[in-house]
Amino acid sequence: MADLGKQLDDWYNSITRVAHLTPMEQGKITGAGARAFAEALKLSTPVSSENYSSGRSVGHNNALHGKKARKTKHLQDSITYKPGFTSDGLLSGDTSVGFEDKYQAMVARFVNNGTAGMSPKEVKNMHFIENAQNEAKNEMLRAEAEKYKEVTGL
Repeated sequence: MADLGKQLDDWYNSITRVAHLTPMEQGKITGAGARAFAEALKLSTPVSSENYSSGRSVGHNNALHGKKARKTKHLQDSITYKPGFTSDGLLSGDTSVGFEDKYQAMVARFVNNGTAGMSPKEVKNMHFIENAQNEAKNEMLRAEAEKYKEVTGL
């Protein structure tokens, strides 16, 4: 009977350990899934024909209004995440995947959701975020499961 009690205690301790992961441990797990999603999102994000390597200003010309002209880059190059952190910079264990700044997020939203008077190319590019989520689902689960086993030792 004492052997059964020890087995139950061991089982309870292993369950307690898994149920109480720290935000950093959770971040390692969700970060692995975020990496898989970011890779799929990068592949499915449409690329404009604009050449950003020349350093030319793209977007609104703020120089006319006394402000420095904004430099930008392709949406694919602005996909970012920090394991364990939300988009607000809060260490919660959750990992947000998104775009580097508000301007790029706005552009991505217009491309993803569409606008009035779209060309056939723009219609084809719609819902690229949802498509990436569907394509990455299995890879994200696999990456998180592997990292979970590594973090918990199970």
